[in-house]
Amino acid sequence: MSNDFFSTSNRIKSTPFTSRNNTAGVKKYSVYNNTLIPTVFKSLKSDYFHLIKHVQLWDVCCQKVIEVRGNNALSLMKYLFCRDFSNISSGKAYYAPIVNFDGGLLNDPVVFCIASDHFLISLSDSDLFNWVSAINHTKEFYTNVNETDIITIAIQGPKSEQLISKIFGDEIKSLKFFNFKKFSFNKENLIISKTGFSKQSGYEILLTKPNNGILLWDLIIEKGKEFNIRVGCPNMIERVENNLLSYGNEMTNNDTPYDCGLGNFCNLDTDYEFIGKSALLRQKKVGFEKDIYKIHFNFENEDKPVFFNNLPVFKKDKEIGKATSIVWSPKYSEYVGFLISSKKIINNLNDYHVLNKVRFDILEI
Repeated sequence: MSNDFFSTSNRIKSTPFTSRNNTAGVKKYSVYNNTLIPTVFKSLKSDYFHLIKHVQLWDVCCQKVIEVRGNNALSLMKYLFCRDFSNISSGKAYYAPIVNFDGGLLNDPVVFCIASDHFLISLSDSDLFNWVSAINHTKEFYTNVNETDIITIAIQGPKSEQLISKIFGDEIKSLKFFNFKKFSFNKENLIISKTGFSKQSGYEILLTKPNNGILLWDLIIEKGKEFNIRVGCPNMIERVENNLLSYGNEMTNNDTPYDCGLGNFCNLDTDYEFIGKSALLRQKKVGFEKDIYKIHFNFENEDKPVFFNNLPVFKKDKEIGKATSIVWSPKYSEYVGFLISSKKIINNLNDYHVLNKVRFDILEI
């Protein structure tokens, strides 16, 4: 991609794979955690159809990783997150919302439990390092909190298991959703987890040596030729069709996890205190006012725009909420998106084309 279309600076980082993305014909980038992330290669629709049929290799180094390690690491993690970590197990990954003292969502990372005194926090798009460091210091946990140099690539798509087993062996086929194992590659122990930002099945690979990352990237491309592999990226159409919410788009620190369909990942009945627990309990007593809904609709205009965001939605002359991440869905042959609105308003809209409430259905085994 030409620099004529994107101005970079020391505040916006490239990755070890940016040159590989450029060679593969990336057409658009965005910035995520101050890091470049591809968003389109051939076209949004072409990338979508390829992802749901074949296999793709993604550069997701933008998922910055914080390491928490030490004797009080578990105590700090339990205080930071509203998910119950009382029975957390090594070798498992956990989707875990984190909120501020008012119950507002700060991030929705994936937490990797390496051991009871060692955790990795793989972030969505908001800076959390200063928050974790400040809590660690002011609350005197005295745990080691570090920004790591971990880089992440993802293999996503229905042929992902066939491909990754050709590189790491059949043992990886036994890996269950939201579990991970360490594998050796070129004298480095890397982490492979059965996770990723799509519903097409896949894996994420975490490693620290950029040279090994490049070697592995090229090996994956070579081994993937028989599976029609492409370099790709998280796809807007696929994520909206499958109810995958995006922090900063569908949810911000103005929303609680319960406003965003993430209540299943909060535990307010724990026997210990965590940040935001008292605020969420107070709100629960009076009732959470907002919710997020999947909407399907059509425009009269036959031209199908690729993507809209933050559009006001009206019922007659009354604005009832904001619609985000609106895309044309090949699966439904209509537009789909998310509507953030008041429960009271939605309950009175019997004739409005609103489908089920959005709930994450991440399968963790």
